Amino acid sequence: MPIAFDTTGFQQHDQTTWVNPANGDQVSLTYFDLAPDLPASLDEMPKLRHDLAVTTGVVGCLIEAHHVRLGDVPALFQVVKVPLPDQPSGQVFIGSFTVPRAGSSAVLKLQAAERGTTGVREAVLVAQLGFDGWVMPHPYAPEVEGRLPFHKGDDPRYDAQFADHPLTRVRRWAHHVIRTARVDPAFAALAPFQPGAAPVPAPGPEVGSTVTMVVPGLPIGGYLPLWIDDECTFWRMAEPEAVLEKLALGALARTPLTDRRFRDLVALDEASGTIMLLDRYRSEDGGIAGGVVGLTRVTGLEAHEALTTDTLLEAFRWIGRVSGAAAERGEYVTVEPGRHTADLTEPYVLLAVQEQEGHPVSIARTAPTPPPGTPMWLGQASLDVPATRESVESGGLLAMYAMNTWGEHPLHLCLTFTPH
Repeated sequence: MPIAFDTTGFQQHDQTTWVNPANGDQVSLTYFDLAPDLPASLDEMPKLRHDLAVTTGVVGCLIEAHHVRLGDVPALFQVVKVPLPDQPSGQVFIGSFTVPRAGSSAVLKLQAAERGTTGVREAVLVAQLGFDGWVMPHPYAPEVEGRLPFHKGDDPRYDAQFADHPLTRVRRWAHHVIRTARVDPAFAALAPFQPGAAPVPAPGPEVGSTVTMVVPGLPIGGYLPLWIDDECTFWRMAEPEAVLEKLALGALARTPLTDRRFRDLVALDEASGTIMLLDRYRSEDGGIAGGVVGLTRVTGLEAHEALTTDTLLEAFRWIGRVSGAAAERGEYVTVEPGRHTADLTEPYVLLAVQEQEGHPVSIARTAPTPPPGTPMWLGQASLDVPATRESVESGGLLAMYAMNTWGEHPLHLCLTFTPH
């Protein structure tokens, strides 16, 4: 990962998350293979602060934002407060460092929530300072009336009075990060962030290049497995959205496993680090159109580190949407290991929509049968419910829970399509 930082006092929960068992504070480190969505550059702090205050006001309140440096690399530091989810009172304080580059970013953040009796800091300080002027116009965007108010109590001058308050802990952690964190030199050497700059298109294969037709796996966290013969290789996508616009939607060229089982196919040029997304059908002039997307080959470890609870959920929700699109064009979807290359073989999850007695039914079949405690499956190998958008797309989560019992890594799975 691009940022190295001190984890003293925290226990690692997964590849990208650490938890302090003493107070529940959670640190996460996330790499995004996308241009940052910051509204302005770090050299335009008044505009950046204003726009961040406006957008954050929808969910909470931006307490402060600063242009800092992690090692020798420019970064944005923010402190935000939001309401405790599903609670009548209390707040979560979030301190985050965003290290933006032209086509990617890394975010290191700490979330610290109020526990037990909430609002103690505010109550004590209101008694000391009085109600007059307690709530103030936001210094970055005076016109903003956020979900949470900007008030005197969040000023850092009062942190010393409340040494264990979550806001104090966030700032204390941030000061330590600024002193001790380091950014990977290769990441630091990438082109700097420029808001509004168009992504540089992938160069594509040169004349005379040798391309290899390969089968893509599941896109997870900005990474795409590609099966080159029997080897599963791993690639970081420069433009994940361009891939997701075509992948698994019936638009790409296909390769047959049997006369009724098909997988998507893309053309890989390792020399230029690109894949060509070749259309399944010829255009009116007889040609085969296709976009070009840049890739960087990575180790399995890097790709596996991108797999978090959030990225896994998003990947399998995407499978749910893919199964809905497949049903509309009259196909089933099977989620199965990429090493399966012929007839349907365990383990698998098959997702389909069929007519039964004149009504569409969403069907999920899996083998082997999940253990009785598996969420959603509850010891069954087959689930049939009336087909709605929600029930069809929930098949993605059914596939995820079944997959969790297989001992198969999600990056080694593929999608196979079968016509009705």
